[in-house]
Amino acid sequence: MTTLIHRIALSALTFGFVGLLSGSAEAAPTGGARGKDRSEAKGDRLCAKLACTDAQKAKIKQIKASSKTPQHKAARDNLHKLQGQVQAELRKPSPDARAIERLDAQIAAQRTALHSQRRSHQLQILAALTPEQRSKLLAHGERGGKGKPGHGKRKGKGKRQG
Repeated sequence: MTTLIHRIALSALTFGFVGLLSGSAEAAPTGGARGKDRSEAKGDRLCAKLACTDAQKAKIKQIKASSKTPQHKAARDNLHKLQGQVQAELRKPSPDARAIERLDAQIAAQRTALHSQRRSHQLQILAALTPEQRSKLLAHGERGGKGKPGHGKRKGKGKRQG
């Protein structure tokens, strides 16, 4: 059974995975991601690392575009609305436990639907890649930025214990 932390990490990885793979054939402008959204610039860099063909780039761009539909945005907006309703209910002098449970069930269903859509897009992108590209991409995702120092006082070491 997966824990909540594992689910969150998997969702974050999925979001990052789909975001990394969008892009087009042109290289990023000299000034960084100016003129493009960040996910498109990341997709360009990743496709350059994976040596994607033009057909693969087009397929990945199409998959990425299908994840930005109005229905997907409406589902995300609905999730935020439900979360706001839970917060409003919790702020009441006497919160209704049944209403909160009902809202929590709706939130869980919405998250499950969004997760299945993200997983579907991830599988479509993996299907567009060669086995070598897939293994390289999955190895890239497993690293997850480890070994890079963080920003701030603790330099990515997390919260101080005690």
